[in-house]
Amino acid sequence: MRASDNDHGLLTVMSKTGTNLIYAGASASGNGFWFEGFNKTGEGVVPLGADDYGNGVVGAYNRKGKGRTLKPGP
Repeated sequence: MRASDNDHGLLTVMSKTGTNLIYAGASASGNGFWFEGFNKTGEGVVPLGADDYGNGVVGAYNRKGKGRTLKPGP
């Protein structure tokens, strides 16, 4: 999941300096919603959305793109 995958009903909130803070909207894949939070330098660090099966997916990444994705499961 990346913000670039999202192009339907996108809401963008920016800081007073013009840096993206969040994206929110419907996922382009049609699986549900999309939300992504950005750090102060504009890198996406927290994506939230729905996977191909409609389950929630949460990710947490550092500014170098390393991190984890949490998906529901047994």
